[in-house]
Amino acid sequence: MNQRSVTGEIKTEVTASDRANIARLIDDYRLYEGVDFLVSLEEMLAPSGNTPAHLLHYQGDTLTGCAYLQHLRPDSEIEIYGMVHPDHRRKGVGTTLFEAAKAVWQRRGASGLLLVCDGSLPSGEAFASANRGEYRFSEHRMVLDPARIQRPRLSPGQQVQFQRAEVTEVPILTHLVSQAFDRPGEVMENWITESISADNQRFYIGVLDGLPIGELRTVSFGDQIDIATFGVLPPYRGRGYGRQMLLAIVDLLLEEHWPDIALDVETKNANALGLYESCGFRKIRTCDYYQVIEGGPARS
Repeated sequence: MNQRSVTGEIKTEVTASDRANIARLIDDYRLYEGVDFLVSLEEMLAPSGNTPAHLLHYQGDTLTGCAYLQHLRPDSEIEIYGMVHPDHRRKGVGTTLFEAAKAVWQRRGASGLLLVCDGSLPSGEAFASANRGEYRFSEHRMVLDPARIQRPRLSPGQQVQFQRAEVTEVPILTHLVSQAFDRPGEVMENWITESISADNQRFYIGVLDGLPIGELRTVSFGDQIDIATFGVLPPYRGRGYGRQMLLAIVDLLLEEHWPDIALDVETKNANALGLYESCGFRKIRTCDYYQVIEGGPARS
């Protein structure tokens, strides 16, 4: 579908030629900013269980900017990742994409809208501020360095069994996720049922003495695989079981020869950050999240 705007045309369907144009836009962004765009091309276009949407801004045949939206569910906050070509900034392209993203938010009835910016680029903070974005939190992007892994000694009674979850175990996963993250069970069941069927996603369960105590999910995009939705039931936290689960998935992914193993962690979550660092992960960048507040945007 195409939408006309005063600055150009917005497309919402991605064709093969659009894919090539997005790849070139990402390359131009990298050369200009000196950093990678927050979302890889593979992640933008792969099925992720996050119900993504794409907004492509064209002037004639030239892709001048794009926005990638994910988590388009009523129970979640939509996240916006956007970029404008260096030659087309300060011309209203970013604002047009932002307004189109807000329209998607209103149509989908999502619980909120978050603008995600690279913490190393002042332009992101400036755009968020000009468009009534209030800072919410930040996350570190971390990648695995196997040489940094620290392995604790375990007694036999402390060992958690780690296994991949099957579709028939959706009720168990629903209980684990809803309890670990304090989310409504019905909403989580619908999301897990959809996600576990995706070709690029896997769920795992940690079992202690026959009882499921934790879960995690992996999501892959090309050569990259992310560890996500990692949680342990409250009564079992702080006892080393989460570390065993994390090391188990790290070992499995290394055996599968994934070249890029990564995860995200909130910067204020000191306990999780320490755990991930001890399991071999190191920080490579920080993303800032801004809550979008309704109001008139500035020109960008």
